[in-house]
Amino acid sequence: MPDGQGRSFFRPQTLETGRHQSYEQALEGEYAFRIDRGEKPPFETYNDATSELRGIIQACVQDGKSLRARGSLWSLSTCAVTNGRLIDNKALRLAFEVPRDLTNPAYTGDAAKLRFVECGNSIAALNDYLFASGLSIKACGSNNGQTIAGALSTGTHGSAYEFGAMQEMVVGLHLIAGPNKHVYLQRQSSPVMQPVFAQSIGADFIQDDTLFNAALVSFGSFGIIHGVMIETRELFLLNAVRFRHPYDAKLKAAIDACDPTLIPLPAEANSVPRDKPYHFEIFFNPNEGTPPAEAILLVMYESAYDPDTYVAPEWQGAGESGLGASGLNVMGALLGRIPSPLNRLAVPLLNSQVNQEFSPYFKQAIIRDLFRGEQTLGKTLACGVGIPVARAVEAMEIAFKAYKDADTVLPLILSHRFVKGTKALLGFTRFDTTAILEMDAVNTPETRAFFNQVWSDLDAAGIPFTLHWGKYNVFLTPDRVRNRYGDAAVDQWLTSRETLMESAAVRQTFTNAFMTDLGLAT
Repeated sequence: MPDGQGRSFFRPQTLETGRHQSYEQALEGEYAFRIDRGEKPPFETYNDATSELRGIIQACVQDGKSLRARGSLWSLSTCAVTNGRLIDNKALRLAFEVPRDLTNPAYTGDAAKLRFVECGNSIAALNDYLFASGLSIKACGSNNGQTIAGALSTGTHGSAYEFGAMQEMVVGLHLIAGPNKHVYLQRQSSPVMQPVFAQSIGADFIQDDTLFNAALVSFGSFGIIHGVMIETRELFLLNAVRFRHPYDAKLKAAIDACDPTLIPLPAEANSVPRDKPYHFEIFFNPNEGTPPAEAILLVMYESAYDPDTYVAPEWQGAGESGLGASGLNVMGALLGRIPSPLNRLAVPLLNSQVNQEFSPYFKQAIIRDLFRGEQTLGKTLACGVGIPVARAVEAMEIAFKAYKDADTVLPLILSHRFVKGTKALLGFTRFDTTAILEMDAVNTPETRAFFNQVWSDLDAAGIPFTLHWGKYNVFLTPDRVRNRYGDAAVDQWLTSRETLMESAAVRQTFTNAFMTDLGLAT
């Protein structure tokens, strides 16, 4: 196996658990790359890494070992791991401006805002890189520790409900599909780069909407995504307001309409311009009632960024949940501060701790400073359920009832986020506007039983739903995947995988148990 040649090396490892300790995966070990010291021109360094990645694939094919590129191990499912070998890509973090003369004359966007970034760039590093040029990513998850390739490949969604999930800013993929095949892939309907760009990285140039939409959310099963072409935008300010509001007819109407402007802001935020809503998120603590009398709202509205007056918000400490913190982050913060197992006597303490983590605020910040690295420690569990927005209130009421009927006490946060639908064939934000029912908790048998009950109850109610590929999703089966996405989309995804990958042997190398269990292996 490649080792000692170039930057890559192999380190034996027998077990992988992921950052949230949600699974245990036996494996043989993982490849990693040494940090680039700038000894060669960046594009030469990028192309050298391509050659090394192709050699790693060749070694695994020859040795009959499965392979998966992994990022920050953010996923709570086993979609990104395998029992063979992994590639730790976090040292592959070059980023490039794109020469305008390489863009397609038909490209309707701003070529100055295109960036070609290597797969191991974390969202945090990408934010810093773009900030230096006065640019921003268009959407972000609630945290910034994921790698760009890992985030888009599992459908990380954020809550930009008029833009979409993170993969929507991607307009090109450099995909290493075998030891002797790598391609630069973009949509035929939205041409961005000319073939000469693909030639500069030694790749075949392919323009095809179906192939692109298949590879976009493919959780590492189409080979190795080495480079990602993204569209960025100018820096913009987000006016972020977190506050409590009664769970009443007005809030339900705002959920049904996916319209935060129907909810008045607290007095301290009355001056916020509301013509550009960006983020709409609603948290519920079921230990306050099922349903609780109040919800916790997090809304964000865009306004102009002024570099001369902007001051980044301060953090209270390394362990503070970020301003854009998810329920999972809050659950992680509570571990060690509440008794385990919980009982009814501990509910007041639990609720006070949740209220502390979800204290009201009004902050103005850019994406770079709002969505920061999660500090979660210990065994936590999260599930993201994609639902048509018209069924969102009904789905949350089903979750409330399931929790009430369970007659237990769990550190648990339920929430809704709203995201514009995706073109990715297996993107779980597949509804025109997808309401995402988030269930975030500690990882216990009782929690897993509750999640399974909610899934079963949603099914019984006839509510169509998908599950986040990178979160807890054991409810999925081959039949349920086809039922959720449709035979046509699944078959196109499978055919695209066969078309893009070099051979059946390479497809087998990039097949893991997760795919096999869901009928997505060919």
